[in-house]
Amino acid sequence: MDYIPYGTQFIEEDDIAAVTETMKSGYLTTGSKVLEFEKELCKATGAKYAVAVSNGTAALHLSALCLDLKKDDEVIVSPFTFAASANCILYANAKPIFADIDYNTMLISLSETENKITDKTKAIIPVNYGGEVCDLDNIFRIAKKYNLAVIQDCAHSLGSMYKNKHQGVSDGLQTWSFHPVKTITTGEGGAITLNDEHLYKRLLKLRTHGITRDTKIYEFENQGDWYYEMQDLGFNYRLTDIQCALGISQLKKLDRFAKRRAEITENKYSINCVE
Repeated sequence: MDYIPYGTQFIEEDDIAAVTETMKSGYLTTGSKVLEFEKELCKATGAKYAVAVSNGTAALHLSALCLDLKKDDEVIVSPFTFAASANCILYANAKPIFADIDYNTMLISLSETENKITDKTKAIIPVNYGGEVCDLDNIFRIAKKYNLAVIQDCAHSLGSMYKNKHQGVSDGLQTWSFHPVKTITTGEGGAITLNDEHLYKRLLKLRTHGITRDTKIYEFENQGDWYYEMQDLGFNYRLTDIQCALGISQLKKLDRFAKRRAEITENKYSINCVE
């Protein structure tokens, strides 16, 4: 029997050249390539802001922290997903509540979601599984009705559209993964996209130990080039310039990758296919 891998990256010579060029530059991490990658992600997702982080789990973790959850708070999540979708709720000291999937779509059931809501519910984490996007209109309708936050787990759905719109156009937070089995890869890597400026500023700090030097964004006194402030308890969730260089190159192929994945799901896959 021929072996079919779970998933594998697709790397071409221009990807290798982009990484090599960055490795020869003066910056290997937290340089201009991170900002460039974030700008390209905004174009690809329709979001106003993007925050690149070390992996998709980190993206979920920081997003959950932005909800300011407290002990005994509940967050509804799909059970048909990777562990990180639920673990991020536990990282924030809250309780994951599983709402079953709709067996026709394999996505979180709207009726099950609404049935699970209690006075302790604070948010919903719908998972866009296998490139299919959840019913966002109705998810946000439910969220508005019960005053809930929404974090979309978009690890599988970069390049997917919802009603001819990019997912980042919607409210809430969207988390992304760039692991080799995802639509594009940066090796490891992830990101959060959003349209809320206040949360964007907080996420920038949280990914870097809660530390900032940016006096323009955070409005504190500049006491010299040596000075920085720790304003929050954050983490080292930065993504490197090397990885972002690969991500920028991969994003140029996003339409091609998404099209090929769609072809595979339509049973046009050949077991001998390279890509």
